[in-house]
Amino acid sequence: MIHKIVFSLITAFWIMSLSTVEGADYNPTYGTTYKKVQDRGHVICGTKEEFPGFSELKLVDDGAEEKWVGFDADICRAIAVAMFGDDTAIEYEVVDGRTRFSYLIDGSIDVLSAATTFTYSRNVDKRLEFLPTTYYDGQGFIVRKTLGVSSAKQLNGAKICFSATGTAKNNTKDFFKLHELDYIPVVVPLGKKPKDLYIAGECDMYGTDASGLASNRYGFKHPERHVILPEIISKEPLGPVVRYGDQQWSDIVRWTVYVLFIAEELGITSENISSFKEHKNPTIQRFMGELNGKEDEFLGAKLGLHRLWAADVIEYIGNYKEIYERNVGENTPLRLKRGLNKLYTKGGLLYAPPLK
Repeated sequence: MIHKIVFSLITAFWIMSLSTVEGADYNPTYGTTYKKVQDRGHVICGTKEEFPGFSELKLVDDGAEEKWVGFDADICRAIAVAMFGDDTAIEYEVVDGRTRFSYLIDGSIDVLSAATTFTYSRNVDKRLEFLPTTYYDGQGFIVRKTLGVSSAKQLNGAKICFSATGTAKNNTKDFFKLHELDYIPVVVPLGKKPKDLYIAGECDMYGTDASGLASNRYGFKHPERHVILPEIISKEPLGPVVRYGDQQWSDIVRWTVYVLFIAEELGITSENISSFKEHKNPTIQRFMGELNGKEDEFLGAKLGLHRLWAADVIEYIGNYKEIYERNVGENTPLRLKRGLNKLYTKGGLLYAPPLK
């Protein structure tokens, strides 16, 4: 009985401490984030800068306009379309490994879409809600070709750069311990990135998500001088993140991601979506906002969204395949194969519950 009382007191103190340290915004209730976004008139999305293929500010339309582009930026735009039917109803806030969670927790951003790995501690300790995985990845390593190695197991005694935040530090430690290899850790100082120290010659290698390595290498002055080693040493499921506790907002983000998968499964693209209007298939009718069932006249009403929210997401942004191929696919500089990021019907892991 005594240990139950002590546990209750510890739990109550923990909750009070979080409320005191993080403020009331840390504990949103149903609909509060939705209302804040609606009143503001746009979504604030946290994402990385200078991350080719995933999120970067680029000149488009022959240099006439600056626009955020990339895989993660498109996920943000899809959420804006679901909310407002407008892919410009979005503001991007630059985050890094040190600020991404604090900005989310204190309410500075509504959603995080920044190649963030879903882990136990981030979910449980930080009380963050990870939505459907949009990119299944794993950590790899990059080295200079001049080292003449073909495997990370050949790098006994190597100097390795890593950030104090993120999953790479522990992944690297576990890998070298497992294979009984020594290494010299080079901790990246505040305001720097592992790739900065690597390019400056302060370490022999560094590790991050394989997709991130491909993006980093593309941005190097001489990408051909660097090689990504074959080892994938971890699971890195990446996807959008929201604060824990506001079910309406998390459901909006969750189902926005799912409609990207569903549209690809149904063969609905940004180019052919008009041909699916008044389709004979009830599943497609629901997707197009033409059919629901009993209580609400269309599915979006259940979450406070407009009738054409799902169809608009595809018309403005495209389905998952379009987003992938446009930003990181085999016909882009990153040349990333879809691998696990295929639909379950194609041997991948992308699977969405039914939209009904």
